[in-house]
Amino acid sequence: MKDTIKFKIPASSANLGSGFDTLCVAVNLLNYFEIEISDSKTTLEVIEGLDNKLQPPCQEMVKAAANYFFKRSGAAAKDFTLRIDNKTPIARGLASSATIRLAVLVGLNQLLDLEITEKDIVKWAAELEGCTDNVAACYYGGMAASGIIKDKLLVYRFDVPDRIDFVAISPSNEVETDKARDIFSHNIPREDAIYTLNRGILLASAFAIGDYESMGDLFDDRIHQPQRQANIPALKPLFDVIKAARKAGAIGAYLSGSGSTMMAMTIKNKEDVAIAMKQAIAKYNMQADIRFLKADNRGLQYVFDE
Repeated sequence: MKDTIKFKIPASSANLGSGFDTLCVAVNLLNYFEIEISDSKTTLEVIEGLDNKLQPPCQEMVKAAANYFFKRSGAAAKDFTLRIDNKTPIARGLASSATIRLAVLVGLNQLLDLEITEKDIVKWAAELEGCTDNVAACYYGGMAASGIIKDKLLVYRFDVPDRIDFVAISPSNEVETDKARDIFSHNIPREDAIYTLNRGILLASAFAIGDYESMGDLFDDRIHQPQRQANIPALKPLFDVIKAARKAGAIGAYLSGSGSTMMAMTIKNKEDVAIAMKQAIAKYNMQADIRFLKADNRGLQYVFDE
């Protein structure tokens, strides 16, 4: 049995508009984790990047993921310490929860030498998350299209070239994923379902062949973004931000996960795109952080001391 495992996991940006709960891109914001068996109790230790108010819910997330791991694996429960150096803003639609859950499941599997398959580990993380998109991209890297089909994880992933820039604008307002799902109508008009499904399939196909120049209108959806924008105050600027980004030269833009981050994808003029997005947000008297990101095509990586 290993003593300590260290690894890094990229953040990710899910949905891409029309790829709701299915498409996701890993991005180069990396969370660093270290896990080791403990003689006392299961704890989350924060090295950096996690506010005091956020530590209790993250601690509970760690314990819940551990309980799920021992239940699904059948292994005897053990206490452990998980250390995190967090670079991903919490509750901003960049998969902070997915990285933490993966860290627990992957770490325990390695520490206890259980040899559970990577697809099962990612599937369990998806079951904890409620969907596969973020965990698949965080684990495998690149752009991932994923789902659970007949109780098995299915993932298709593609590298995203370095010439593609992602411009993330994150309002100071938090958006909790569970609450962001509660606003959805149970009825989807047929034409809206067809509209979104059509664009989601075409968007995944465009990523597969690298046809980035033709993606512009394929990020549009009529299922989740309109309802979230209408019902969540932090997302009021969404469509103005999308319009501003495209006008400034972006390929397309979308709500990252459940927000509050809004993401543009561009091949040129990333600074102009960022300025346009920030100006659109400012009209709503909202403060926001800008990040220039690239896709992370590596996914989860183990870190070895030199």
